[in-house]
Amino acid sequence: MAYPHIMRRLTAAAVLLLIIASGCQITEDLALGETGGRSTTIIHPDPFFTDLLEDFAGFLPEDEGPAMESIVSGYAADLIASGAAADVSWEKNGESYTISFTYDSIMEFLMAYGAGNQSLLRAGSTSLTFHLGIENYAELRDMVPFLSDPNFEVYGPEYCNGMTEDEYLEMIGFVLGEDGPEAIRSGRIMIRIHVPGTITEVSGGIAEDSSTALLTFPVIDFLLLNTPVDFSVSWR
Repeated sequence: MAYPHIMRRLTAAAVLLLIIASGCQITEDLALGETGGRSTTIIHPDPFFTDLLEDFAGFLPEDEGPAMESIVSGYAADLIASGAAADVSWEKNGESYTISFTYDSIMEFLMAYGAGNQSLLRAGSTSLTFHLGIENYAELRDMVPFLSDPNFEVYGPEYCNGMTEDEYLEMIGFVLGEDGPEAIRSGRIMIRIHVPGTITEVSGGIAEDSSTALLTFPVIDFLLLNTPVDFSVSWR
């Protein structure tokens, strides 16, 4: 199978963006409070992609420092600039990176971060619902600038929706080499939600305990979005 549109966009920036989006184990810990909450994100890059980042670091401006640190610090700076996040911090722990911040209202935070009239997340006093499908992916793209970068778009769901997993991984093998498909296949996104009460119902995930719900899915499901990601939790 030929991928001429991939070859036209095969640049250092494209590879860096693909690494950011798919070469990681990402855990989001979201604590919901009565009057606000805290978000803690842990990013653990796959060693294969870490090596690729080092290979392509020569294409980055020298004053930006190590590639992954530049990515994480840039995200933290964006959070501060949004005006809706407080106590923003990031740190490196071994090979992992942790980013944390607090907010007064998760819905106000999304609005300030560019979501506008979004349908991705609905939060009430005793419930939270998340839906991401190809039909509202553009809302997420508006919130996360690098998803709109033309170097990344050819690897994202708006270009690749409808591909099978095997077709997508064949493409990745063509672009990144034989180790690329397995590195992406092993990537997962985990979102752990701590609610201010006792969970009564969870859909699309599991209840880890009486006040903690977990949503987890493979990164490739996000990159293709052939099936929407749906999750909800209610509590009392």
